[in-house]
Amino acid sequence: MFCSRCKSLMPPGSNRCRACGNTLGASDISCQSSLDGLEPKRQSVSYVTEENKAAPYLPYTPRGCQLETISDMRNALNDGRHIIIESGTGTGKTIMSLAAGLEHAKATGKKIVYLSRTISQSDQVMRELKAISRIKKVSGLTITGRNKSCPLFKGTKDYENLSPQILSMMCEEKRAKSIKNQAGGCRYYDRVKCSIDEIGSYVHTNFPTSDALDMFCEKMGVCPYEAKKLLMKNIDVVAIPYIHILSEDIRDNLMTNLDATDSPESILLIVDEAHNLIDAARDQESFTITTDLVNNAIDECNTMKTQPTVWEEVEIKDFLGYFKNSIRNVATEMLGLNEKEVVLKDDYIEQRMMAKFDMKPNDLEAAIERIMDFGEARTELLMQNGNNEVSHIQLLGVLMRDWCTSASDRFVRSLKVDKEGEYLSAKCIDPREISYFLNSIPGAIHMSGTLQPLDQYARVLGLTGNPKFMKYPSPFPPENKSVIYVNNVTTQQKELQTDPSMMERLEKYIVELCDAVDKNTLVFFTSYNFMRQMRPYIERHLSKSLYWEEQRNQRKTMDNLATFRNGRNGVFFSVMGGSVAEGMDFPGDELCFAIIVGIPFPPPSSEQKAMSDMFDQRYGVGKGWLYTSEVPAMRKMKQAIGRLIRTETDRGMAVILDKRIAKYAKQLDAVPSDDPAGEAVRFFR
Repeated sequence: MFCSRCKSLMPPGSNRCRACGNTLGASDISCQSSLDGLEPKRQSVSYVTEENKAAPYLPYTPRGCQLETISDMRNALNDGRHIIIESGTGTGKTIMSLAAGLEHAKATGKKIVYLSRTISQSDQVMRELKAISRIKKVSGLTITGRNKSCPLFKGTKDYENLSPQILSMMCEEKRAKSIKNQAGGCRYYDRVKCSIDEIGSYVHTNFPTSDALDMFCEKMGVCPYEAKKLLMKNIDVVAIPYIHILSEDIRDNLMTNLDATDSPESILLIVDEAHNLIDAARDQESFTITTDLVNNAIDECNTMKTQPTVWEEVEIKDFLGYFKNSIRNVATEMLGLNEKEVVLKDDYIEQRMMAKFDMKPNDLEAAIERIMDFGEARTELLMQNGNNEVSHIQLLGVLMRDWCTSASDRFVRSLKVDKEGEYLSAKCIDPREISYFLNSIPGAIHMSGTLQPLDQYARVLGLTGNPKFMKYPSPFPPENKSVIYVNNVTTQQKELQTDPSMMERLEKYIVELCDAVDKNTLVFFTSYNFMRQMRPYIERHLSKSLYWEEQRNQRKTMDNLATFRNGRNGVFFSVMGGSVAEGMDFPGDELCFAIIVGIPFPPPSSEQKAMSDMFDQRYGVGKGWLYTSEVPAMRKMKQAIGRLIRTETDRGMAVILDKRIAKYAKQLDAVPSDDPAGEAVRFFR
């Protein structure tokens, strides 16, 4: 088949010309043809041969506004200020922050702690430090938890599912025996000190990734986790996951290992993908108390030969049993027919417990402390008997303590019901714990490709000290990216319910767009539910190689993604806000086309409403909706679009299937289109 308009050769059975977008039919047959031109060659990295005085730790030839960005970062750090930066995808935020951070840290004797969301991002830090080492002497180390770096227990049954607490106790027991030269110690720990110089030399020379360093240590018969603890004291840059800062206990250990327990000012913090930090901090402080956990704790009480008392003559089994009944009774009294949640404005559960057992608040607190003590003793007994698990009594005791201390405006406390039964939920909406730590550090770099509005990030995080806000333009040619949207479909629930044909039109758009170009394509949905609903139609009508993000199956998702990236004409279906939408790079032809189905506004919930009301009260009416719904949705969309352009030679197009985007078109540089498939064909011709 040949297009009669532009004379391009088309595959048999094509419905539309992939060069000019012309609709093909029986009359569109020609005896002419043409060939597409070759794509531009990708530019290789250009290293500098001598130190750049404007940026001594920048190992590459500067491009775009990199020198300006590095200067702004350095000046803010020198002034003891936090700098909050939005710089587009692929602009080199990692290397710029390291170049500025190292210049400041070397002059002030600080140590850089680089926060990232994933191990792959930490590994990228090591690659950039290796590049810097061409011109400057630097060192770096990636830190992971015991569950990824403990060679002794890797063969243990259900090793990957062991809680950090249990793994820590198991390691501590072995380590204590090794220190005392007793039998049954850890052979990997025994060799750490005698091998640390060789491991340190390997780290300083090779800048290994997390996995590479673990493998090197294991081949030497050394514990990687313990080796890293010793090495980090003398390392310039330590790359760690968020949890090492967000968890107070883990952070305390980190600061001890860095010799910075009493001097947080000796730390220079770099926060990568900073738009994720606030939600991660909220999640860290949030928790639930499930029916299963309460039942398991009561069952564990039944295994005791004698029942200890937690308050006067009250036995632990009776105390926990009444706690369970209190939850059930509150649900019966406060939940109406078909209601699944009720927000607990007052301490209903605590008041019932105190009234039942004639307690005062201090008495209740003491009783829960005794439950935790009994649970800890049970955990030690379980481990002695070879059962590597935490006592359910201990777990429940800790959560009961947290529940009693969460009765504040920082949490939304609610009672919810699902198919498993009633449970308590405490959702943090104001993560002050991380705010206190961040404000103890005089200067830090917070950066992301999608962080606007910048002042909102600083407000919600509670940053003080006059933070500096900077936004930098993309260095890439604007004509290399196109974002369009359509005006006749939406994923808004109200319209989906009133217009039965809406879902079918969305499905047809997806199939038509995927068929329009022979390029690797990513389709982003607003939720797994939408993706599941549309999957049968897509699989019936799309003949390309299809790959899917599998909910709760990360390994299969990564296998599917690897196969997709190795091809050049497949379609990967994903969800906005997930690891594929934010944490993956797709250079060159690995990704050229993105289809975004809907706007990912967060679903309504009691926590969402409470946060919205809180921001309205603090910053003015309307800020709640902006901060809790609009801003997160736009960030997710920008992250999805940002997957397309990573280098100067990348070209990519995004099509948004939702008419509501007209309101946000300026933010996304999007324009409307009546013929999105034709636009896609013309863009890639």
